Amino acid sequence: MVSQSFLTANAPDGGLLQSDEWARLQVASGRESFPFSGVGFEGHAFRYSLPALGNYLSIPRGPIIDLSGFASEELRAALSEIARSTGAAWIRIEPQADEVLAALRQAFGEQEVVPAPRDINPRETFTASLDGRLADWLSRMKPKVRYNVRLAEKHGVTVRFTRQPQDVETFLDLIASTASRKSIAPHQRSYYQSFFTALPENMCTLALAEHGDIPLAGALVVFFAGTAYYLHGGSSDLRRELMAPFLLHFKCMEEAKRCGMRRYDFGGVRIRTKRGVGDTDWDGITRFKQGFAPDADPIVFPGTYDIIISPARYAIYRQSRRLAGLRRIFQSMLSHLPL
Repeated sequence: MVSQSFLTANAPDGGLLQSDEWARLQVASGRESFPFSGVGFEGHAFRYSLPALGNYLSIPRGPIIDLSGFASEELRAALSEIARSTGAAWIRIEPQADEVLAALRQAFGEQEVVPAPRDINPRETFTASLDGRLADWLSRMKPKVRYNVRLAEKHGVTVRFTRQPQDVETFLDLIASTASRKSIAPHQRSYYQSFFTALPENMCTLALAEHGDIPLAGALVVFFAGTAYYLHGGSSDLRRELMAPFLLHFKCMEEAKRCGMRRYDFGGVRIRTKRGVGDTDWDGITRFKQGFAPDADPIVFPGTYDIIISPARYAIYRQSRRLAGLRRIFQSMLSHLPL
């Protein structure tokens, strides 16, 4: 068991991904969970497998550490034992702060804690305060966002909150449409469905924005420890001029406030971290989210790191990643050659 009070005290983002509830969701999705705790640290590790490479462990947005005093040797022993028992070649971590990363490097050794090939979760997340009245929120928003919220309402867009199976299926169709439009790979449909079977009604909801009987956009929102987390979303190509996503998120914020939440987490943005090649989509995503709370600062994380348990197997993994990247580049070059 991971203490919610420990998470909220030591995780700037609220600690959802290291909570017992998140572990329950992962188990419902077929993932094995390994809780660990000790003096000044707590968390969950999840087992993943790769063909020909075997197992590795992932500790999303963790481990959670109380920097005022934690037993580093005890943490090292606890994680090493989970790695040994699962045959994991490395442990993927996402420290909540630079100071936590430094403490983990000191505990495991500088050479054993290395940057992962890519970040799993965004290095920055953006949250808006839910303090004040709705009129206060609107006054804090950028004029374009405020205008689009009102435009959507004026033209008859409505937002409702649901967990009905047929509405979940509608939402999954919106995700599939978005994934196809943006050429991205979504999760399996069963993964999204597990949110509504593994999490209680007061913790997880689905918001659907509609115009008449036409679904235009949807958002999956999880409530935990005073924060409403927007985790997954999708939208239709239809009636985009109605600006449904703006009203959708405004109503999600309103619902979060009604449910006692203190802030609304929009998820990933790119404000302070350097944008990589092919990341131009982040410009529009960031601009959209910032518009709801332009004076708010993002929560910035150090990124994703790997604790190397088996140097030989980890070296093979990194080499296979490089070869796969070269293969993708080569295939892309071939596809652009004239016939």
